[in-house]
Formats: sequence, C-alpha cells, structure tokens
Amino acid sequence: MYSTTLIAIFGLLVGVYIITCRKSTSSLPLPPGPKPLPIIGNVHQAPKSHGWRTYREWSKQYGPIVHVNMLGQPVIILSTSEVAHELLAKRGSIFSDRPRLFLATELALKGLNILMMNYTEQFRQHQRLQVSVLNATPAAAYLPIQTLESQQLMHDLLENAGGAGTDVQGHFQRAVASIIHTLLYGFRVKGYNDPGLCAVIKFNEEFSEFIQVGSHIVDQFPVLNNLPGFLAPWKAKAENHYQGKHHLRHQNFKRGVESDAWNISKHLQKTVEKDNLDMPLEELAFELGTMIDAALDGTTDSLIWLVVACVTQGQSFIVKAREELDAVVGRDRLPVSEDKPNLPYIAAIVEEIFRWRPAGPEGVPHLNREETVYNGYTIPKGSVIVPNVWTISREEALFGADPDDFVPDRWLEEDGKTLKALPAAAFGYGRRTCPGRYFARNAIWIVVAQLLWSFDIKAGLSEETGEPIDIDPLACTYGLVMRALPFKASFNPRGPWVREVIDRVGDTYSKDHETLLNEIGAEFTKL
Repeated sequence: MYSTTLIAIFGLLVGVYIITCRKSTSSLPLPPGPKPLPIIGNVHQAPKSHGWRTYREWSKQYGPIVHVNMLGQPVIILSTSEVAHELLAKRGSIFSDRPRLFLATELALKGLNILMMNYTEQFRQHQRLQVSVLNATPAAAYLPIQTLESQQLMHDLLENAGGAGTDVQGHFQRAVASIIHTLLYGFRVKGYNDPGLCAVIKFNEEFSEFIQVGSHIVDQFPVLNNLPGFLAPWKAKAENHYQGKHHLRHQNFKRGVESDAWNISKHLQKTVEKDNLDMPLEELAFELGTMIDAALDGTTDSLIWLVVACVTQGQSFIVKAREELDAVVGRDRLPVSEDKPNLPYIAAIVEEIFRWRPAGPEGVPHLNREETVYNGYTIPKGSVIVPNVWTISREEALFGADPDDFVPDRWLEEDGKTLKALPAAAFGYGRRTCPGRYFARNAIWIVVAQLLWSFDIKAGLSEETGEPIDIDPLACTYGLVMRALPFKASFNPRGPWVREVIDRVGDTYSKDHETLLNEIGAEFTKL
C-alpha cells in the first residue's frame, strides 16, 4: 500500500517538473496574464469559486486573451466575442477538442457524454443524431408539448398564488423536466418531488462539481487514480455517479421504447438500426439522458433568472412587455406560438436572459490540437481554452455601457420590431455549438410570454417580518451551471381575467399527450 502511494507521489513530482519545463517551439510570447510562480504557476491565484468574476477582472487588466499556468498546464481565457469566434469557430479544426478532465469524463461518465467527447467520429455520430431531433424544423414540431406544459405551469402558479410566496425552483424544474421526458420517453412528470426528477437534479449537481477545470488534482495527474480508495475518495463518488445515471437512463429508455406513443427514444433507436450505426443501445440510452441534463439545467435556470430579473431589475421591461402582450393577445386567451412574429419584445427578453445570466458563465472548455498563433501570441498545443461567456456577454462595444443591467431593448433595432444580430455566447462556438438552442428558445419563449401575460411577480415575504425578502441578483451556485440560489417569489394574477382564462384551460394532466406525440411523429415522417 505504502509503496503504491510513494510511487504516485514521486510520479506527481516528476510530472510537475517535466510539464513545467516544456517549451513552445515558437519564438513568439504567450498571451499576457498574472505572474506565475516556479513549478506551481498560477495555482495560488486560481479562483476558488465563481471563476468568471476573476476572469472578468483579469480581462480588464491583461486584455481579451489571458494566459495562466496551472501546474504546467497552459490555460487560455478568451474574453471578447471576436477572439472567441476567431479561434473556436473559424479555427474549429484545431480548437474543437475537450481537455482531458479525467474525473468527469473517464470515471464519472465512462466517455459516454457528448459534451466532453473529443471531436472524433464518435462525437460526430452523436451530434448528427442530436441535430436530427433538435434542429429548427423538428424543434418547431415540439411546440404543442411545450405549450401544454407551460399552461400547466401557469395553473400550478395560480394554485399557489398569494400568501408569502412559493418556492420558485420546483415548479419550473417540473415543467421543463416534463417537456423533455414526454418527448424523449413518452411520459410526463407530474410533481417536482418526482423521484426520477430529484435523481436527475442530484446527478447534475454532482457533475457540475466534477467538470470544474483545475479543481481536481486527478485531472492533472491521472496516475493518482492508482492510489488506494481511502486516499482517492473521488473514485467511489464517480463510480456511484455513473452507476446511478446508467440505471436511471436505461430504465427511462426501456419505458420509452415500450411506449405505445411516438417518442424520441423509439425514433432514434429505429434510426440507429436502419442506418446500421456503430452505437450500442446502451450508448444511445446514456446519450439521451444528456439531453435531459442540458434542458433541465439551461432551460430551467434561464426561466428562474427571469423571475430574479422581475423582482430585482425594476418594472420598465415588464411594462413594455405587457403593453405588447395586451395589444397583440388581448385578455381572452393565453399567448401561443403563433403570436411570436408579433411579439418582438418577448423575443428580446429571451435573448437578454441568455446574455444577462448565461447558464454556463465560464463556458465549456475547449482544447487545441496544434500550436497556433493569434495576434502575435503563441497558444501552445494542448492548452485548455476557456471561453469566458460572462465577460463576452458584457462587451460594452456590443451591448452598451450598462451590461450588468437587464435591458431587453438592447436587442432591438430602432424600429422596435427587428432583433439585432448580436452574438449569443451562451450556446457555445463553432463545431461545439449547442444543438438544443432552438428547443430552448422555443420553450423559454412560450413560458416567458404566458408568465408575463398572467402574473405580477414580486419577491416573497419573510415569515418572520412579513416584509419582502431581499433577493441578491448575483446569488448563485458555483459549478458548470450558474443557478440562482433558492428563493421565494409571489405570483399574483394581473386581474380577474387571468384566473378565468387559466381555469378555462384547467389542469392539463387529463389532456391526451400521446395524441400530441403521435402527431409529432407524423410530422417527422415528412422531414
């Protein structure tokens, strides 16, 4: 036991020395950055949490491209849209791999998550399958399911109106989870205490910790995984994570393919078999689960940040949204997707949510296959490339002098009807752009429109004092995803017409979602 430990420690020290002494073949300098110390580099300066805040300060001091050294590993932080697009999109053939995050990718996921795959044929096969069910055309076919769950969300919020307020997260998590579970597996999620939903949330929180660049010594030195379990506690945690995910995803996949109604599981299983793809059903089942992870994190958190904006960013944008909604929709029905062309301000709100509180403020790291040069600086081969979405989304040259404020108007042309073609960093770059962006925009749009049509949204009340709770608009978790900390908000109907319309729609659980799924399946036969 002790000899294994000593060997691992010796290997660690040798590895640090060798990596630190590596030299670039280029005579050009590295990008600027904070001054490193011998051997450890900038480890002592690495942010312990919420790295996007530190990276923004570094960008102000050192410029749009910053270099730091983490135990010999070069890390390049990109902080403007121009730089990120040039390297990650235009030079995508070089910059589309992922860093080897040993704990997340190999231990916790066994290499089966598209998010962390290198840009290989396996990745491209997974990507083609996802795009086939998530690009703009199929995403539009899902609008009836998204509308159904949005209507149920309005019903649930109305049922909990008044009093000191309601816990925000649960209702929105249930709605988004039900959309994606219905489409993937053919069944709805009817409560935010659903065991399957609770398990997905727990797994997402764990993975968000596993994927943090620089947070796990085993990522830098995988040899440490040879240590005995009591010295390597991450091994058991990662294995439990994988086994739990594997079991849940296979149970859901089995339920989906055995369902009578059309669903994405059945559709992609047939695609794999028809096209004779080299993808075992075990791998397909695991991949489908990643769609749930992405939807539940990104889509849910974006909607919750809208609520935070409603209670912390003043009433100006809410007043404008309601003027538009009342003029176009009136007060006799809820907004529907067919209203979208006539509701540009709602579309601007959706884009502002993505900018103001991007789901992944530090982005997902890339890795370059080759040494390259940009703007007179060398970027060594194998650098971890961090697209700092938080800072990119706050470029004053693009978004104005008030980037920390929630201002949907910045997305509209002077006519107030056309969206500006501003960059949306939240969905990634180039060959790693999120394939679920059309699905997410549609789901968020319908909820935003119906929510602002229906409710006055205020901070919840303190049980002790009866006064409104002070909500910090920056209070959030630390990890891959920027999630608002739990809080209460009050959703009160804007007027009697709201209850009348929502009651007319009623509880949607009696609605025949399987018929909707079969209609979607019929649309797919035409694609």
